[in-house]
Order: sequence, then structure tokens, then C-alpha cells
Amino acid sequence: MADQYAHECRIRDAYSQRLREFRPKERMLNTEHPYANGRLRADLRTIDDEGVRRIWEFKISAGYGALGQILTYLAQARKDALFESTVRGVLAAFHFHQEVWTTVEVLNLGIELVVIPEKLSMAGGVLSPPTGFRAPQIPKLPPASS
Repeated sequence: MADQYAHECRIRDAYSQRLREFRPKERMLNTEHPYANGRLRADLRTIDDEGVRRIWEFKISAGYGALGQILTYLAQARKDALFESTVRGVLAAFHFHQEVWTTVEVLNLGIELVVIPEKLSMAGGVLSPPTGFRAPQIPKLPPASS
């Protein structure tokens, strides 16, 4: 669990350092933003040219648990803003479970799903998906006789 969190933090940091490359109309506000008296922390907060704030959660692979996390952070952020400004949730991952795509679309949750560019995978020590290349098998030689 700690390794997973460390990987996600490194990926978040790499993404936020190159935010203008991936999202030219946004700028970073901060990382690890606390909510609910510090018990919860959103990975990243950004704001765009229109004043829309975004609350980000980064995952390597996003399932329904990640969806629950971003919804919780989004509710806290909207409450903290006193519902007076536009706040949107963003779930960023290399891979999304199909039920996440379906749930966001069917329930019209307004959560943005961002596929993290694969070129950032090594930032978190995440290996790229297999390409179909098979490494050659090296035969084991019998021990040398004396």
C-alpha cells in the first residue's frame, strides 16, 4: 500500500510539473490539499482560465474505490467553496476499470476521467503494458565437468 501511494505521488508530481504541456489553460494551485480537518487530502488542485477549480485524484489503475475517493473530495471542495464557485473532480490514471467509465457516464457524475500519458509511467516505477515482444529463452548449461 505504501509503495502504491509513493508511485502515485511521483506520477502526480511528474504530471503537475508538466501541467502546461498537458492542459495549457490550467495552472496548479497546490498538492496534498487537506479537507475535513486534515483527514482527507486531494492529490492536486488546479484552476483554469475561466476560474473553474479542479480537484484531482491520481491512480495507477482506477476502480470503484477511486471513484468514491474523488466524489468525497469533490463534495468537500464544493462545501468549502460554499457552493459559490465551479469545482470539478478529475480522476487520473493509466487504466480505468470499465465500471468507472460506465458509472460516470450513466449517472452523469461530471467527473473528468484523464488517461495519464504513458510517457510518465516510469516516474512512478510503473512498467508499460506488454507489447507482445517475447524475450528469447536462454538455455541453462550443465555445470562444467572437472
